[in-house]
Amino acid sequence: MRSRWLGGALLAAVLLAAVGSTGGCHGAPTPPANPPYAARPVVEIGRFEARQEGALLGHLVHYEIEDPGGPIRFWRVEDARGAWVGHVSDSGRFSRRVPFRDDEEDLGLWPMAKGVAYLFERDGAVELKEVPVAVPAVARRPR
Repeated sequence: MRSRWLGGALLAAVLLAAVGSTGGCHGAPTPPANPPYAARPVVEIGRFEARQEGALLGHLVHYEIEDPGGPIRFWRVEDARGAWVGHVSDSGRFSRRVPFRDDEEDLGLWPMAKGVAYLFERDGAVELKEVPVAVPAVARRPR
């Protein structure tokens, strides 16, 4: 009986020593200087109106994420009321925002005017016209 108690006590002491020795050596991990999940500045670099036969369909807002690996550009498409309709990648891939879902519906690769027409579910040509950007000086990207 005594050997069982002694064996159990010895095992407990070894475990406590092992936990105690590793616990004192490790502190909280030091986060990287620029972790991949850190917030990045995003600036508006352009804005276009999308019109069809003179009627305003919406706006395309060109954004740039200032990433350490290089700038990441994309477009956000808004309807005439300012509601978010979808996105366009810098390579021309369109996606439609779907309410109450985390992901978007992929619409494929399109030339800008055709993709915008498809996104707004319109037949015929869509005209894109650049409009001045009214962004505070602190948010503008230096040129």
